[in-house]
Amino acid sequence: MKRWKLCVLTVVVFAEAGLGLLYRYLEPARHFEMKTHPVVAAPSVAVSTDLPSRSMLLPDNPTTVEPSNASAALPADMPVQHANPNESTVFNALVLGLDTTSGQTARTDVILLAHVVPAEKKVHLVSVPRDTRVPLPGIGLTKINHAHFVAEMDGGKKSGTEAAIQAVSDLLQIPVHYYVKTNFAGFVTFIDTIGGIDVDIPQDMWLSMTRKPLEAGSRHLDGLTALAFVRERYSLEDGDFGRQADQMKVMRAVVQKLLAPEKLTELPGLLKQAKKELVDTNLTDSDLISLAWLFKDMKSQDIKYMQIPGKSVVAADPLVRSPLWYWEPDKERLKELVRENLR
Repeated sequence: MKRWKLCVLTVVVFAEAGLGLLYRYLEPARHFEMKTHPVVAAPSVAVSTDLPSRSMLLPDNPTTVEPSNASAALPADMPVQHANPNESTVFNALVLGLDTTSGQTARTDVILLAHVVPAEKKVHLVSVPRDTRVPLPGIGLTKINHAHFVAEMDGGKKSGTEAAIQAVSDLLQIPVHYYVKTNFAGFVTFIDTIGGIDVDIPQDMWLSMTRKPLEAGSRHLDGLTALAFVRERYSLEDGDFGRQADQMKVMRAVVQKLLAPEKLTELPGLLKQAKKELVDTNLTDSDLISLAWLFKDMKSQDIKYMQIPGKSVVAADPLVRSPLWYWEPDKERLKELVRENLR
């Protein structure tokens, strides 16, 4: 009898020790404090806006609004924020969603920068409109979502990823430490794998992609419907900005689904499936679990959602060789946004 009690006590002690080590390793502030954050992109010097000698036809729909020739680049006097992993756990992670299924040259349909402060359990999210006008090396002032397309055509998928990340780093003048890149097919498959997600729809909307209505209220979305939801902008009053807010809703819904009590035993397998469906990422399995843990414990006031300040313009595009609609960043307001929220 005594021997049986001793065995039980030993198991309990080891189990508690294991849970303690797991907590220490995966608890967000502790986990990222133990890491040296990689820097996959840091702000580069000013980019030339000279027109390239070549041109290529890229599909788009120009709209007649106020023209402008102002540059989207931030002032050169804005200091570069270098990573210092020994003094802070803070890091920047970039989410890129490609407008393709697989095997095709793609543009970035979703660009979302997360400034994560694990110690304070806070995240500042900056959504970058895909039509944001920025200077790209060797091209000139064009849409930021062209960065991935052009670089991928010239140098393959890795070059596309690097160019897209660098374009965001240059625009915001901050380093990027982690990234996640996926495409339509991977997104749909993963949402279906976790059994769909539950999202509150504030008002009736029409999903252009599936040509179906989506009624207001709490709705359970499968993978295809979730994709149509995060892509929809034409039926929204605030267009692309409303779409960016919907993308955040889906991100939170995915985290809530992954960390639901009934899913915890499946979490390792689900994360393995998630990484399989992602096109590319430099986050490890433990990074993903720790980030999911962070999002689960956060309250709505802990997530600050921002959009690039600016205005609609039409200007000549050096790639298409014709006027295109752009979102022109307000340099001074953007500089202030970065200083107050991403430093």
